[in-house]
Amino acid sequence: MDFRQTAQTAGSRPAPAGPSPAVADHREEKGHRARGPRDSRWAQLLQLVVLIGIAILLLGIAFSFNRGNGGAESKYVDKSKYQAVFLNNGQVYFGNISSLNDKFVRLKNIYYLTQASGDQSSNYSLVKLGCQQIHDPTDQMVINRDQVTFWENLNDSGKVVAKINDFKKQYPNGPDCSQVSNQTQASPNSSQSSQNSTSTGTGTNK
Repeated sequence: MDFRQTAQTAGSRPAPAGPSPAVADHREEKGHRARGPRDSRWAQLLQLVVLIGIAILLLGIAFSFNRGNGGAESKYVDKSKYQAVFLNNGQVYFGNISSLNDKFVRLKNIYYLTQASGDQSSNYSLVKLGCQQIHDPTDQMVINRDQVTFWENLNDSGKVVAKINDFKKQYPNGPDCSQVSNQTQASPNSSQSSQNSTSTGTGTNK
């Protein structure tokens, strides 16, 4: 028996046929194409959700920051006291700050001091904002924040608060609206009105 022929025959037996590399690559590429659109839609949806989440987070941070800026200063307002608001045109208003933020200051129960034109003494008169002015404003003022130099709480023992209390005792129902003052207060937004009133002899506020 010839073992060489048998071994040669066994060694020359062809290997089992399998998919060629080209066919395998084609199948793999076809599989990727089949899964591609669905995966792409999920990726787009996930990206959209992430973007919306980031936008909401940024809005929340901005809101908290702005709210924190307003609250950081407004917490110093003593609601039980009067406040003095000093403007950059030299005018000072006294009253109660009801709202304070980085945009505006809202003041109510407003008073201011006046001095007769040409009077160089330190005598000032306290005037209640309202019907006694020729333009009859409401007892509320909204002042642009960039017009405010600074503000402060007033002690009850101060002369201004004492004058306010005396005024309220004298006029418990409010000022006498039959007496219109010829004094005009300076505009919070401009000092031009104060200069004009000086030239016409109507008086200015200090």
